[in-house]
Amino acid sequence: MTACSVRCPWPRAGAVLGAGTAAVWRLAGRGARGLRHWPAALNPSPVYRHALRTVFGALLALWLAYWFELSTPFSAATTVLLVAQPMHGMVLAKSLYRLGGTLIGALMALLLTAAFAQHPEMFILSFGLWMAVCNFASTLLRSFRSYGAILAGYTVALIALPAYGHPQDIFALTVARVSTVGLGIVCSAVVASLTSVRSAERSLSTALANTCTALAAYARQALTTCDAEALREPRRKLAATISGFDALLEFAALESSVGVAELSRALRSTAVAMFGALTAAAAAQEALARLPAAQRAALAGTLDEFGAVLQSLAAGVVPGPQLEVQEAQLAACAARLESAFVADDLARLSVLDRLRELADELALCLDGLAALSGQRPLRRSVRLAHHRDYGWAAINATRSALVVWLAGALWFVSAWPMGELMLAMIVPNIGLLSLRDHPARDAVDFVIGSSLASLAAYLYLIAVLPQISGFALLALALGIPLLLAVVASMRPATAFIGVGFYVFFITLLAPTNPMVYAPETLLNSALATVGGAIITAVVYRLVLPVGSRRHVRALVAAIHDDLYLLIRERSLDAAPHWESRMHERLVQLGARLRAEGSLRERLMRSGFAALRIGREVLRLRVALRDDEAARLASAPAVAALRELPQAPRRAVRACHEAAERLLALAADAGDDGRTRLRSAAAFAEIGILLGRHRLFFSLLTKS
Repeated sequence: MTACSVRCPWPRAGAVLGAGTAAVWRLAGRGARGLRHWPAALNPSPVYRHALRTVFGALLALWLAYWFELSTPFSAATTVLLVAQPMHGMVLAKSLYRLGGTLIGALMALLLTAAFAQHPEMFILSFGLWMAVCNFASTLLRSFRSYGAILAGYTVALIALPAYGHPQDIFALTVARVSTVGLGIVCSAVVASLTSVRSAERSLSTALANTCTALAAYARQALTTCDAEALREPRRKLAATISGFDALLEFAALESSVGVAELSRALRSTAVAMFGALTAAAAAQEALARLPAAQRAALAGTLDEFGAVLQSLAAGVVPGPQLEVQEAQLAACAARLESAFVADDLARLSVLDRLRELADELALCLDGLAALSGQRPLRRSVRLAHHRDYGWAAINATRSALVVWLAGALWFVSAWPMGELMLAMIVPNIGLLSLRDHPARDAVDFVIGSSLASLAAYLYLIAVLPQISGFALLALALGIPLLLAVVASMRPATAFIGVGFYVFFITLLAPTNPMVYAPETLLNSALATVGGAIITAVVYRLVLPVGSRRHVRALVAAIHDDLYLLIRERSLDAAPHWESRMHERLVQLGARLRAEGSLRERLMRSGFAALRIGREVLRLRVALRDDEAARLASAPAVAALRELPQAPRRAVRACHEAAERLLALAADAGDDGRTRLRSAAAFAEIGILLGRHRLFFSLLTKS
């Protein structure tokens, strides 16, 4: 006799929704034999734990909203779903910016309604301009600041549009909106505090130590390989990791008992030093590859000693006594490199200069880690700079204003009673999708999610809710689809389907106390919701569409502009600011060109060459500042660099000639000799890089 089996009606559900769902189906289908699968069901994956925590917070907010008798209790639950994040610090950060954006948007809704209650055309015109301002700011800001900025824009639609035709209710609607959002934020923060560990600060410390270890391994690989191609992918991954530290800092600062300012300074100084070490290691590898075999053999002892220090760092970087030993080893190695730095030939000087530069940057990395662990105060405090695409911000701002005006005109012309709801659906969609890499594709997923939400809400309204009474059964009925939707939203392939479902399922069903059963209202609202999602998808295909090629052109142009402003001495950026911004652009460029093959490799090589040239220019600016003789010797090269577009070959030749002149001057320089030797090595490096990528730089400058 065989055991009765129940098959999962959706064979691919386990692949989409995770191991927890598959375990539950196995338990249901295998009877007693399924007991061995209980551990998987009772100890769910982090995705399921996050989903359970989020749904519990949403239901708690809904219950409290009923208890406080708020007019739109479901908005409190929606707030919890929207601010849900896997880390405690992330929840707090997003909640704060959501509250701030809501308050600013509520104030603007009051002002616009008071000013244009009798002039709807002027209201739509002003609202479009406000959305443009918020979308522009959102594009330029990072992390949850960006979310807060766009929320300040579309909150006006959520508050002011329902008051259309009865502006006397605007204050009550504003208070209701702020109250439900505030309640949702409090519930989300409380649940996150009670059910999640404060992991952002720990994750930050672990990530920094691991990245420093990986950086040492990368540097050791650079000194032992002759294949520059082998370093490209590890360098890109490390740069992406370092670029993400700034966002993680924001979350860790909200959890940390250490002062936010101290934590910020230590982290950003460490990140800047890591960027510097990343660049210096690649430059050292290329300098070693150019070195003749006989000279490389002469440096074998120095390279072996440096390699041993890097091996120690690659084995693990742990704050404490071990870190102090590693710092001492690195300092001793740097001192020996300095003593070996004597007038010789440019190839050998370039190697020694790059190795010393790498040692200095790694020392700053270790200093930052020591400061973060509280071993000692930070020796160097700097800030990171970030890439801002003002062109993209202008496109997003223009699109959002046009959509508000066109949707408003459609509403007025059609006189559709649900037109304000359609507009209230379109505006948030346009704003939130504007920062996505593939907004048109995500908008289609949003259509799918909102359509499924409309169908589910209708079925619940006519078939499920009438059969239940009491909050416990309501929570059970709502919790199951919300749980699955949150899990789907955690997976990239189904993220916007999940978000569209859980936001609009709750909003369309609108569970109130007492419940109002109005199927015709739900169907009208569903039509406006799905129609707004469809219009959003059409807008992103037809109204100022932005593709990857546009972003690539903008990034390459920004790399070009920053380099030439630096060469022409019109940029006053400090080296850490300039370098961190260029690294961020290269990370974004690599992501945008992921599927482009050979084009990606060519542009990435040339972009990294621009970064290295800029780094050498910044070093020369410091080295030549107080040396009149060296400035005169290098003046022809500086002038040729400023005219690079017109005569790229002359610039290459002038840099090599300047290197030779500075090398000759160093012999008579006395105490200034090493500074001139470093300047000679820098000009030689610039000449080599310009020669390899001459076409890239000349074409960019002409564009």
